[in-house]
Amino acid sequence: VPIYCFGSTQIMRRLHVPWLETLSNWLRVSLCLFYGAGGLPLPFRQRLLYVMGEPIDCSSSSNSASTMKNGGVDLNRQIDQLHEQFCNSLQRLFDRHKEAYGWGHKTLKIISR
Repeated sequence: VPIYCFGSTQIMRRLHVPWLETLSNWLRVSLCLFYGAGGLPLPFRQRLLYVMGEPIDCSSSSNSASTMKNGGVDLNRQIDQLHEQFCNSLQRLFDRHKEAYGWGHKTLKIISR
């Protein structure tokens, strides 16, 4: 079920530390320092809006014996199709409800492989 939460990116702030970003890139691990209200790890007060989409039908991909043939190629293809359906549904959810949250000027960018 695709779900998007408007405002979740506003409940904490990230402290930009250049050397930590360099270290993070070097280690290939995401390292960040964040803070909230009063400089503590407490979230800022922020109105959140959760929107839910329609469930994605996965029943056609539930037969694992037939999907594992060809070295899992069929399974990977089905996973890619379901991922694309999920991303498209999430994009539609965002576009449909962004005005209600006051984010009419924003766009959602989904980064895939």
